[in-house]
Amino acid sequence: MKPLNPPTRYITVESVTLVETACPPRWTGRMLFPGERRFTDILIFSNEGEFWALPAHCPHEGHDLTDCPLFDGGQLVCPVHGRRIELNMAALKVEVDNGRFKIPLSENGPYWICDNQYEPNRGDEDSEALRQMREEAEKLRLANLKQEKRILAITQSMDTMLKESEQQKAKLKETMGRQQALGRFIHRVLDTMDDVLIVIDAEGRIRQINRAAERQLGLSEDTWSGSPADELLSPEDRLSLAAQLPPLPWPLKSVLLETIRLHKSYSGEHRFSAPLRENPGSIYWLKGNLLHSEQGKLEGAVVTATDISDMKERETQLRLNAKVFQNTSEAIFITDLAGTILDVNEAFCAISGYRRSEVVGQNTRLLKSGLQEQAFYARMWKTLLTEGYWEGEIWDRRKNGEYFPMLLTINTVTDEKNRPTHYVAIARDISSLKHAEKQLEQMAYYDSLTGLPNRFLFKERFKHESVLAQRDGSKLAVCFIDLDNFKDVNDTLGHWAGDYLLKEVALRIQNCLRKTDTVARFGGDEFIVILSNIAEPAEPADIAQKLIDVVGNPIHIQNHQIFVGASIGIALFPDDGRDFTTLTKHADAAMYVSKAKGRRTFQYFEAHMKEEPRQRILMETQLRQAIEQEQFVLHYQPKVNCVSNRITGAEALIRWRHPERGIVSPNQFIPIAEETALIIPLGQWILRTACLQAKAWGDRLPDFRIAINLSAKQLLADNFIDFLDRILAETQTDPQLIELEITESLVMHDIEKATERLSRIRDRGIHIAMDDFGTGYSSLSYLQKLPVQTIKIDRSFIHAYAGDMTSEQAALIKTIVTLGQILNLKVVAEGVETREQLELLKFYGCHEIQGYYISPPLPEDEFGKRFIEQPYR
Repeated sequence: MKPLNPPTRYITVESVTLVETACPPRWTGRMLFPGERRFTDILIFSNEGEFWALPAHCPHEGHDLTDCPLFDGGQLVCPVHGRRIELNMAALKVEVDNGRFKIPLSENGPYWICDNQYEPNRGDEDSEALRQMREEAEKLRLANLKQEKRILAITQSMDTMLKESEQQKAKLKETMGRQQALGRFIHRVLDTMDDVLIVIDAEGRIRQINRAAERQLGLSEDTWSGSPADELLSPEDRLSLAAQLPPLPWPLKSVLLETIRLHKSYSGEHRFSAPLRENPGSIYWLKGNLLHSEQGKLEGAVVTATDISDMKERETQLRLNAKVFQNTSEAIFITDLAGTILDVNEAFCAISGYRRSEVVGQNTRLLKSGLQEQAFYARMWKTLLTEGYWEGEIWDRRKNGEYFPMLLTINTVTDEKNRPTHYVAIARDISSLKHAEKQLEQMAYYDSLTGLPNRFLFKERFKHESVLAQRDGSKLAVCFIDLDNFKDVNDTLGHWAGDYLLKEVALRIQNCLRKTDTVARFGGDEFIVILSNIAEPAEPADIAQKLIDVVGNPIHIQNHQIFVGASIGIALFPDDGRDFTTLTKHADAAMYVSKAKGRRTFQYFEAHMKEEPRQRILMETQLRQAIEQEQFVLHYQPKVNCVSNRITGAEALIRWRHPERGIVSPNQFIPIAEETALIIPLGQWILRTACLQAKAWGDRLPDFRIAINLSAKQLLADNFIDFLDRILAETQTDPQLIELEITESLVMHDIEKATERLSRIRDRGIHIAMDDFGTGYSSLSYLQKLPVQTIKIDRSFIHAYAGDMTSEQAALIKTIVTLGQILNLKVVAEGVETREQLELLKFYGCHEIQGYYISPPLPEDEFGKRFIEQPYR
């Protein structure tokens, strides 16, 4: 069969692909017919060395024929409706040019060729087949056109949808970018927070934390992400929260989350169990709120934790300050800078008599007594404004108009820029202390029994009178009076009779003297008189004789008529001496001469009476030898607790075993040792011996302490502290077993140095006691400065008490005991000799007693048997 229309040009098949999986293998491709806008998909088959093209879609309904097999060597069957397409009848001839498939075209379109071996009588069949093919091709074209329109519509719709999708995608990307930026911003904000932030999920597990949690709690997302939030709480807090939860209808997964769920929100104090990096032991204020999705579903909770440790500490401090403010025994009031009272405590109200409502809003001038001059207040305010602090004594006025002294301290309160904002004043009513000080001053300068000046006041009077006499060129006379036979009265009638006699004699001596003269009780039965402005040397003789006559008159004591005499020694100023010590020594020497002459007479001092100093020199020499040969021994007088009757300690008292004179009283050699500095080696021997004994007895009795008397020369010696340390080390004595006794006069030699030394001694654990309290200066200001732990009431006050609790002597004893209690000092009474004295001391609250009522001083062995082996009396 020859071609109907010779080809004029070729169409190149594009997008050729070999389909090896089909049976037989074939190629797929596309071709664009002239006048067409869309490509037509075709299949290319190889048959006996030639290539034929068929439409890739069934012309009936457009089904894909790519994978359809060939039957009978040349039939392609549609898998849908079973239509058969003859390859040799319906295919287009395909040529190959340079490896590319091309289809020849005529001017009228594609033409079909058949195999040259077909017979001519098949022309009609070929024409019919061609017609059918063309019809099928037309249908296929129309179907393709319809399909193309549909595809075009779908494509346009898809393009529109794609554009909208791209726009939505862009908007979504933009929105996500904004959300991510916002998320990063929120994260930065959360990381800048000082408070810990923890986000937990609905299972109670940690989902997110901020930098503060990492910094303060040592957490990290890698370590704690997904961990139970409850593990952050201390075990105690977990148990506490769990105990507050009601029964739940679901399993308990998180105590913290359920607590927040129960209360909708939660806040409370907690400690974390995590190892805190910054402030171990910190207290946190937890605040939790539930976290819900937009649909209202529970997603978990957000928990913030604020470190409130500093606030709690300040709160505790404020609470303590408030308690101190309200409960302290000292008055406290707060004012503004103008002096207006803003607040007061209970003690202020108790002391001033005002109620709080009566003084708040008032100026402090309300309390002003008017007893101080305006200059006093000007100095006070100047000091307060320049130094921010003022302390001193001030007289104020109570609501009832009573004046009272206060020890006032004012401090300026400033803000963070050091600007004054308020004043805080602390005041203590010192009325009782002033009264006690006045009483102590009376006791310090006046004899408690007779009311006469004592030797300290007498010495001051002598200094004053000697200055006047030296200025005026006049003379003074010092008369030393000693009563004769006084000891007999004590021994026969008792001490009460002796006391009565001394008071009567004191009154008689006073009545014989002028107002310008001074009489003092020097001690025991000795009196001393200053006769001022002596015109004639014989004038003191007249007064002395008058005194002898008056004292010699009978004294009636109950049913007894007592006679005592007086022996008087007279020394003149400036003839017999210019200082107190010399004149009193010479007057004393003259008095002993008058006694030697038969008593009840007087004697002027004469030069030959200086024999006594020679005797003192002899005593000094023998004392030096005694120290070298250790002729001394210590006796011990016990001290007993007034309540338990238990032995608490002893006082070590030295005795001199003189090879010729036997036991010598310390009253005879201690004054010489003090004057000659022999007290230093003698005191060292006493200290070493007493320490050894304290160690021996202290091992057997707990809280046992030996008291050792200390002289001024010992205490103020430069090497005393080193020596004390060496003795304690050598003897291996516990310092708590030692008590050093000092006297007020000792301290007054050098108050600053003595205070420093005593403080160093006390720092070592050694106790300090003030001996002979009440007979010296007895100044409260000095007593408060000294590191004293015990005061010992002088034996003269105890001896003066005769059993009358309403007597002045009992009042004086009570004053000393009360003063010791106020100052938190132990009070020991020495010289206790009677049951009445003991009962009085117990009644007043005296802590310990010492005296012949318990025992005289005893040698070491006898003391050990009586008191160490039997510590209770």
